[in-house]
Amino acid sequence: MARLKLWIVLAALGGASFSVSVLANAKSAKRSRKAPAASTVDCKTDRDCVAVADDCCPCSQGGKQHAIPKKERDAYEKDRKKRCAGTACTEQMSTDPSCAQKGFCGAGICELRGDSGGDAPAAP
Repeated sequence: MARLKLWIVLAALGGASFSVSVLANAKSAKRSRKAPAASTVDCKTDRDCVAVADDCCPCSQGGKQHAIPKKERDAYEKDRKKRCAGTACTEQMSTDPSCAQKGFCGAGICELRGDSGGDAPAAP
């Protein structure tokens, strides 16, 4: 009988712990779905955005690109060159669709948009 009571108490405590954990995770997830704060806006116009090499290799050397705020370009390029020192890229134009796209401002976030349907440039 004592073992049964102990088991019931432990089961109740375990259930309560699980419920508290689930509720905490639900509240945390709800908070993370909120809109970004005004200070996190990347851009106001398309001119505020530029396309940069996505990783170590630019489109002219087999890579791809993404858009960032123009004001962050110099710091990004400095970090990229430091991070990619010693990386060998191909001497071939990339066929990645991002290479035919330009940076634009979409809802305060810099993104890429293709002017001609996003087609990749023809390989040489």
